[in-house]
Amino acid sequence: MMKLTIKQEGVPVPPPSVVANAGVEIWRDTTGAIYAYGERRGDECWMHVPGIASYHFTQQGGDVAASVEDGSQTDAVLDAYRRRVLPMAVQVRGCEVLHASAVRSPAGIIGLCGVSQTGKSTIAFALSRRGYDVWCDDALAFDVSKEKPVAISLPYELRLRPTAMDIFRQEIAESPLPVESNLPGSETAPLAALCVLRRADNDPTPVTVRRLDFSGAFLSVLGHACWFTFQDAQDKRRVIDHYMDLSAKVPVFDVAFASGLENLPTVLDEIESALELAPR
Repeated sequence: MMKLTIKQEGVPVPPPSVVANAGVEIWRDTTGAIYAYGERRGDECWMHVPGIASYHFTQQGGDVAASVEDGSQTDAVLDAYRRRVLPMAVQVRGCEVLHASAVRSPAGIIGLCGVSQTGKSTIAFALSRRGYDVWCDDALAFDVSKEKPVAISLPYELRLRPTAMDIFRQEIAESPLPVESNLPGSETAPLAALCVLRRADNDPTPVTVRRLDFSGAFLSVLGHACWFTFQDAQDKRRVIDHYMDLSAKVPVFDVAFASGLENLPTVLDEIESALELAPR
């Protein structure tokens, strides 16, 4: 279990030495803007989120510490920790993390992978309206060291785009968007299946769901993997082995659908049918 400790140090984030270091990892969002710098100093790992805080954690365990820049708001420090830093800390410590949302079915956790703005959060929330509890949003942690892979709980706050908010305005008014603030790893559940979401506006049918073979599954899910760094050969081998185990043990489905929220009910129907799901 990890907790966040915050230290008001007033140092600039990132430090100038980090920006000038060619060996530092740089993470960018879908617009190309830098949202974090990452570096390793032996067993120590650092993530510098510009203008907010420098986060420090180790491979061996313990809490995550944040050195906060002057003027940073506590909400921003906590949000960056949950959405950006915590998944990396979990991955460094031996588990893996997919860029995915997920829901809980009677069979276990159903992961919804995809690039940003594909509809992961929207589909997860829509499935929750059909009786499936939301498990996570944007970061799905899992462990393949057991005989059957298990999903690991992480704190999250489900976020929907404005167009989806408009569609679900009545439901949101009656029941707020899901939020989970428990400590990471406070709950585990079997990982039952993964759906790799992608837009396919040129396909003749609005929605197609098909199960992938091992090689297709491996390549698809690896493309949505989160990792702190691939500079260490041993870490790289570990990640590859874990995703090969995942692809061999968990059914992976390609879910291709046309853009437009008018297709959402059909997407949900096809996912439920292909995975033979039943609401809780």
